[in-house]
Amino acid sequence: MSKEKREMDVQFESTMEAIVKTMDLAHLMKDSDNPQVFEVKFKLPGTGYSARSDFYRLVYDPNHLGDGETTDDTLFLYQGDGILDKMMGLVDIQKNGKAIVVKDFWFGQKMTKTFRDKDMEFEKIIHYDANVEKNYKKVEEISEAEMENLPF
Repeated sequence: MSKEKREMDVQFESTMEAIVKTMDLAHLMKDSDNPQVFEVKFKLPGTGYSARSDFYRLVYDPNHLGDGETTDDTLFLYQGDGILDKMMGLVDIQKNGKAIVVKDFWFGQKMTKTFRDKDMEFEKIIHYDANVEKNYKKVEEISEAEMENLPF
């Protein structure tokens, strides 16, 4: 496996199929000599305030995967991609495999949002080495031209 972020060349019939199969792959690789972090990228068209906010990343970190018996998996959902993304909450995959449920806590209140398969559009899956610190860095190099085009 590569130490750089790489896109997987895979095709799925639905976003939920990609999410479930990536979970299986993440579990298979978590105890290997080279554990990988996987990100399933998808979009929910027309739900955000801009085209960029329609994108989501579901992150499978091997350090947060359960053993299937005593501990559960912890998956993270981020809205956006790049320096302006934000963590939406923790994710559970519904047992029937037709949706994901995102949960977060706000001032002591549990908030949930369901993302149904029929509303999601699969984009791609990327993976990278879980043991390489630079892969986790959120800060990206931005040119002055890109800074001038930011919405604020």
